[in-house]
This record gives sequence, C-alpha cells and structure tokens, in this order.
Amino acid sequence: MSTKLRMALLFAGLSLLLLLGVLGYIFVSHSASRQEEFYERLEAQCVRTASLLDVVREADKRLLRVMDMNTIHRIHDEKVLVFDADDHLIYSSLDDEPIPYSAEVLKGIRDAGHKAWRDDDGDEVVGIRYTADGTDLVVLASAFDKHGQEELRNLRNTLLITLALGALFIFGASYLYIGFTFQPIGQLDRAIATIDVDRLDQRVPEPKGNDEIHRLAVNYNHMLDRLRGAFDLQRAFVNNASHELRTPLARMNAQVERALALPAGSDGLKATLHTLQNDIAAQASLVESLLLLQRLQAHLPLHRSGVRVDEALYAALDEVHALHPDLLANVDIGPGIGSEKDLIVSANEILLRTMFLNLLRNAHTYAPDKRVSIAIDRSGATLVLRFSNTGAEALPPQVFAPFFRGVHGEHIKGSGLGLSIVEQVAADAGGAVQYHFGEGQHHFTVELPLAAMTRDAAVEAR
Repeated sequence: MSTKLRMALLFAGLSLLLLLGVLGYIFVSHSASRQEEFYERLEAQCVRTASLLDVVREADKRLLRVMDMNTIHRIHDEKVLVFDADDHLIYSSLDDEPIPYSAEVLKGIRDAGHKAWRDDDGDEVVGIRYTADGTDLVVLASAFDKHGQEELRNLRNTLLITLALGALFIFGASYLYIGFTFQPIGQLDRAIATIDVDRLDQRVPEPKGNDEIHRLAVNYNHMLDRLRGAFDLQRAFVNNASHELRTPLARMNAQVERALALPAGSDGLKATLHTLQNDIAAQASLVESLLLLQRLQAHLPLHRSGVRVDEALYAALDEVHALHPDLLANVDIGPGIGSEKDLIVSANEILLRTMFLNLLRNAHTYAPDKRVSIAIDRSGATLVLRFSNTGAEALPPQVFAPFFRGVHGEHIKGSGLGLSIVEQVAADAGGAVQYHFGEGQHHFTVELPLAAMTRDAAVEAR
C-alpha cells in the first residue's frame, strides 16, 4: 500500500469517526427528545383522565368512556388505568391493550410520585400519583409512539445515507488533496531514481516555498555535493596512492634485479641492499600513513582522553631529534596559559603526537635553516599552537590535499600525506588547522578546544 493511499485512508477514517460521532449524537439526542415528549403526553393524559374521573365520580362513568371514544385513539394503542387508595382498579379505558403492573409497581409510583418505563411489547408506560381535592389515585397510561418511531427510523436512514455519502466524499477529497500534496515528492522521487555514482553532478528540482519538501530537496542537493566531494577525494586518493606505490615498487624491483646480477660479497651488492632497505622503510611509512588517513577520513571511532599538549609536543620533539638532530626548535608558552588545565585537550594521544611529528618533519624538510618556532597560547576556550619556519614563497591553497608536493619538493623524500594527516587529526579533535605565509615565513596555526571548556559547556547544556 502506497503512503498516499495509507494517508488518505487514515484521514478518511479519522474524519468518519468525527462524522459518525456527530450523526450519532444527533440520532441519540432526537430519540431522547422524542421519548421525553411522548412521556409528557402520556403524563398529561393521566392527569386529564384522573381530573375527569374526579368530576364525574358521582355520575355514570359511561360518560367518561364516551369521552374516551373521542380522545383515546389519538395515540396508537393507548390504554389508561386508574387505581384508588387501596390499589383497586376503578377505571379502565376502552382499549384492550394490556398494561402490565403489580402491587410493587403501584407502591413504587406512590412513593416516588412518578415513574416511566418501556414494557416488553415496546409500549411506553407512565405512572403518576394524583392527589387533588382529597383523592389519592394512581394512574397508568400506556401507548406506542407510532408516529415518533417512524420519524426516528426515517432520521436513522437519512443519517446512514449521509454517513455513506460523507465517507465517499471524504475519501475522494482526501485522496485528491494528498495526491496533489505528494506531487512534488513524486517528482523528487523520479529525479532521485535517475541519479547514480556517475551522475552526482545532477540536481533534483527544488520546489518553491519554504516547506518541508523544499527543505528536503535542498538538503538532498547538499548531500549530493558532499558525496561528490567525497567521491572526487576518493578517486584522487586512489589515483595518487596507486602512483605513489607503483613507482617505488618498480624501483625496488629494479634494485633486486641489479643485486641478483652482482657477485656475492661485493660492495655494490651491499650498497644496493642498503638502498633497498631504505625504500622498504619508506614504503612501510607510506602504507602506515595511508591507513591512518583512511581511518581518519572514514570517521572510525577512536579512543580519546585528556592529553596535555605540551607533553605530546615534547615527546614528538624527542622523536624527531633522534632522527634529525640538526632541527632547532624553540617553544614559547604565552601569557594566556595560566595553569595545567589550559594545556589539556580531549584527543587521541597517539594521533596528537603524530600531528606534531608531521608538522616538525615538514619544518625540518623545507626550512633552509632547519629552525622552527612553536608558540602556545590560549584564546578563550581554544588552545592555539603556531608552527613557524622560514621559506622562499607561499604554498598554494591545496597544501593540505593528499599527496600534494610543493614546487621545490619534487626531489625531496616523502609521500605528501603529512599535512593532510595534520588537518584530519585536528578535525577529529574538534579543531582546525590554517596556513598563511608572511614576512618570509610559513605559519601553520592549529586550534584545539580545551577539554575543561568542553566539559563545562556539556554540563551547562544538561
């Protein structure tokens, strides 16, 4: 069952319940009003009969029966009984329609003064106690409201026809209206069905207005933009990775062939094997960087904890100095750092140290004087680290793209993944990294949210 039909049935069902409630109330109200009016007529007949009986008490009661002949049959199956104070029947109308009664019924009428009910034959009965001019009578009047019941049946049939026609109209109108409302969704569905991985540049039509369908189309187009960017990045990543892996493998294969051709124990064989060992280490580092970058881009869950940035930075400096002792690093902690908590961020400790390693290696590789200045300071709820080193000219905007190599970096060893990993690690920690060139220096600014401020904001939100 389609959503359009299901919604139409649901709307029609709710509307029918409302209509049924209204029509049912009309029928019940009319039935109660008819019964109350008919009871009042029977009660009036009881009072009239008792009054006439009291007037002609001393005369021939045949006079009252003659009067009954002219009035008693105005109501269908009408019957009147009158009982004295000892519950003896002293008058009965001409009609042969019986009225069921008992001593308990008469006693109940005397106690309550009035009683109305419906007997087994469907006749409605009213009993009253009449005590005018010293008399104490109980009068029972019974009749069948033929005209009222016919009117009630006609009303019931009319309401049933109204309900059936109303159901057809409500369902038809709701189906047409919902179909008109779902028309933009149908167009959106047909447009989405034509989009595949090779047509991510296609966009779905955005209906006019600012309703939910318009926002759905807009958000879907934004999602397509993000998907296209992700696919473009993936394609570029695969192409670059295959190139980066293919070339060293071919070089290592050539070195192996050359080593096989050399005599055992020769100096050339040792040099070739040493070069091959360096290439294998470089390939292992490249594969490790590729796996790390892929894990970061896939947003896989990583363990995070409170990490002191200065400790992670000094650990990275020690590791870089072990390989590059000529790197000169100067760390400056600004006045905004007032206590230990101003240096703690919520991040993965290994990734944070890897980010610092890549920034330090980048400075050592491209700085002519092998110097790097690191400034740490606080700006509100953010910890700011600025890595600065000298350089000849500004780098292009795609400096953080995977496998990007500078103009003068073609002959420098490396995979071109370091700064891309820096950007991904900073984003994973909830921060960002920016680059700018000024006064002959490259500046990489890393911004990370402080862990203490993050917890305080979470507490305030709760």
